[in-house]
Amino acid sequence: TSLFGATSPIYGSRSRLEVGSSTGTLQYASLLMDYRRYLMPKRPFTVAVRGLHFGRYGRDAESPQIVNQYLGYPEFVRGYGIGSFDANDCETGDADDRCALFINLQGSRMLVANVEVRVPLAGLRRGEIEYGRVPIELVGFFDAGVAWFSASRPSFAGGTRDWVRSVGGAVRVNVFGFVIVEVS
Repeated sequence: TSLFGATSPIYGSRSRLEVGSSTGTLQYASLLMDYRRYLMPKRPFTVAVRGLHFGRYGRDAESPQIVNQYLGYPEFVRGYGIGSFDANDCETGDADDRCALFINLQGSRMLVANVEVRVPLAGLRRGEIEYGRVPIELVGFFDAGVAWFSASRPSFAGGTRDWVRSVGGAVRVNVFGFVIVEVS
């Protein structure tokens, strides 16, 4: 039921529930729950809220043949991309000399929460939903997420996997009605 503006949804909601299974050499079930709500408390501002859970469950859910989920992709928690870490961010000490911070962003299950406040640049001055000739949207965001495996648990469930968070701003531009580009 969402209404899309020039660069992103501005009102309504979207939800997705997906249950899947894999049979054969690897056997597991996957669960995806994604809920999004777009509110307009005062024109032209939109508040976008999202909650997402993805998990693999079952015998082979954590097989080394399957790539782990990674929280650091921009569609989950911005600011934790693979290239955003350096040696100073990593406290090594295990036998494999792996980065604990990077490992904490991986799991067979994850929970993500996002909040954005969006406003079209051209409509900001007039208080209207107006995008102008070049649709540009200003965005303030808060992202949070936690990833875990079946042997570990997230901190909110008494485990050791902590939430990662990011706060920031972004600009979205609709390029010729063909693609939306975001710089954050």
